[in-house]
Order: sequence, then C-alpha cells, then structure tokens
Amino acid sequence: MIFDVDGALVDTNPAHVEAWRRAFLKMGHQVPTSRIVLEIGKGGDLLVPSVLGEQAEEREGEALRKRQKEEFLAIARKERFRLFPGAREIFPALRERGVLTALATSSNDKHLEATLASAGVDLRRLADKVVTKTEDQTSKPAPDLIVAAVEELQLPAASCAMVGDTVYDGAACQKAGVTFFGVLSGGTPESALREAGARIVFADVAAMLEQLDRTLETAVLDAAAQP
Repeated sequence: MIFDVDGALVDTNPAHVEAWRRAFLKMGHQVPTSRIVLEIGKGGDLLVPSVLGEQAEEREGEALRKRQKEEFLAIARKERFRLFPGAREIFPALRERGVLTALATSSNDKHLEATLASAGVDLRRLADKVVTKTEDQTSKPAPDLIVAAVEELQLPAASCAMVGDTVYDGAACQKAGVTFFGVLSGGTPESALREAGARIVFADVAAMLEQLDRTLETAVLDAAAQP
C-alpha cells in the first residue's frame, strides 16, 4: 500500500497553496488561491506552465519553484501541520496483515522532513519504504513517482494500491497499473476522485482503517482481474 503524504496523511494542502500564492506574488503575478487550488497535486514542473503558460515557465519556472519551496519551509517552521486521523495507526494495522507500505511524495527529502517535523511525527519510521521525487522524474499525473514506489517495494504493479487525495494521484495510478483509493481529506470532491478511477473513496485514512479488510479484498480482486 502506497501513501501520498500531502493531503492524505498530513494537512498541508492549504500551506502549499499559500506558498505558491506568495511565490507568484513576489515574482509579480497575482494569482488567486482558487486558481492554485485546482493545481495542487501536480509538481511545480507542471503547475507553473499550467497557471502562467509555457513562456512564463521558460523565463521564471525555476525561480518560482525555488521561491515556493522557500515559502513552504517558512510556513512549516511557523505552523503545526495537522496529522489526519488514522495516519499513524494505519501502518501497524497493515503490517499485522502482512502488507508492505511506502510513502510516495512529490516533495524532496528536505521538504518531507519539514512537513513531518511540523506534524510532530516521523512517518518514515512507520513505512517500509520512502520515495521522494527526483530531478529526472516527471510529476503527477505522470506515473513516475508511483512506478518508483512499486520498484522499491519489489512487487508487481498489480499487487499494489495507492491512497491519494487528488485526481492527479488517480491518473498516475491508472498509468502505473496500480489500484487507487481516494480520501476526501485533501479537499477534492468524491465525484472527481471516482472519475479519476478511485475504487473506494473514504473520508480520511481513519475511515479506511475501519474498513481495512474490505479495502484489501478490493485490492486483491483488482490484482486478480489483471491480465
């Protein structure tokens, strides 16, 4: 079972939106938060051209991404990010059932560490594997990050499932051949997650934990249905 971090385990999506808003503003672009919210779940390599266009990406993309990272770290130092209910407990519950786990985040190591420090829990110690985005990977909705997590787990893609909170997670899972379970904790509507391929949509990981055996049965059936 592969877990996204932002919006699925830790309540950081608002902080990412605010960091992008500040970054855009400091580079001379007034972008409303409502526009940025639509892009959360993508990496900055895809977010900037989607919001500002390809020409702005060529001129300012790297600088904007650097500024956003700085703003996010500043927010993480000042705020205490909320750990979603069930985020800590889901890992030992899966281990008891013989299920390997991985964290898969589009953040780099520094930002993941800042996120977990702010939340007050090091989820890296609970998961079997941790995968962060590398420079050569394309961000979600490309499947690169999910494929890397599957490879780390040393399992067939059909034997893996992912828990995520955005339609971009769903798109990446479909391309990687991994079952997608959606959670509403990141703010994406249930209808959108289902359209993105979510087999089951939960309020949060605590709700998933309550129905864990049913969830795993669904994943097993999906694996068996693969050619």
